[in-house]
Amino acid sequence: MPVLTRPAVLLAAASVAAGLIVAPSAAYASPQSPAAGTTASGAATASGSADVTTTLSAAEMAAAMKQVAAASTTAGAGGWRADQNYAVDAPDSIGSFSGTSTSVVDPVKGLFTDTFTTAGYGSVTTFAAAGRGVYESVGDPEQVAALKMMKRTPVKYAFTADTTLTLAAHVAENAQSPESVAAEFTDAATRVTHADGTADYTAVDQEGAFVTLSVGATGVLTGAHAELEGEDGATEVTLAYAYGPQSVTLPAASATISSAALATGVAYLSMDTAVRTVANSGAAAARKAAKGKKVKVSALRTVVRKSVTAHNRSAAVAVKVSNVTGGVKVQATNPWTRKTTAYTVKASGTKVVVKKA
Repeated sequence: MPVLTRPAVLLAAASVAAGLIVAPSAAYASPQSPAAGTTASGAATASGSADVTTTLSAAEMAAAMKQVAAASTTAGAGGWRADQNYAVDAPDSIGSFSGTSTSVVDPVKGLFTDTFTTAGYGSVTTFAAAGRGVYESVGDPEQVAALKMMKRTPVKYAFTADTTLTLAAHVAENAQSPESVAAEFTDAATRVTHADGTADYTAVDQEGAFVTLSVGATGVLTGAHAELEGEDGATEVTLAYAYGPQSVTLPAASATISSAALATGVAYLSMDTAVRTVANSGAAAARKAAKGKKVKVSALRTVVRKSVTAHNRSAAVAVKVSNVTGGVKVQATNPWTRKTTAYTVKASGTKVVVKKA
């Protein structure tokens, strides 16, 4: 099994879990022998049990799922929750892992949260507030190191402001809503209707994944289950929905930092590299400008200052430049530790010498 970092394995798990329960591209009814009571497409009979099995064409399935999506949308108008369990066994590629995810949506207050957990690797949690922005949990080692350097260890979330954010758009991009799952599942399938009014719709896609959608007696999507076995391994995902008012509590201000401020902190972890890069870039530009002739100190100073100005336009680490004998000194000071790193860039005949000060 390859060694995966925490963010990498969580990303892989999220991709697998989110991508498995989708509309089969060319689904067809289960290739197993028809159950008792099954007839041709569009027809159904009752078996000895109370279940009734029906084979649905793509058009019939699309019509059925349109109704399920509509009922689920109505039921979720006041809020909904999705709980997911997943297991991946792919030892020759991304490895074997399992975990859970929970998505909670409060349309009334315009709030959303999602927590994705992979056993042995930790969790990633996000919050979204319509008209305000998105909170993302801090877990990357560099982010943690930056917060420690900034003396902000109580911080657990980075906030990115976005006054244009809408709940509907964010949920559509970051969660598997019941209506979206139902609406996209529109290929031929087998429906089993139970005595209590619930029903299960099953299809198999071209890759052999069995996908079953469960519908409650009121016509809403209550869950989904998908299994895929292949040469690369096996994946199983189970999804359950609940409808009704939900409670989402956003992170406290004391536990939050702006994503821009955090990015600046992370950049200062590599302050020495940033200053050295500016110094070397300026030196290279000065040598090029001299065209093989003796490098003039005045010309070197002009070129290096341009490099520093260009760097400061877009980089988080603020670099300063000052004159020294034979050239310039470029330096930066960490605003949290107050430590300074500096390099001199000096003319030496046709060469330019860079040294750490």
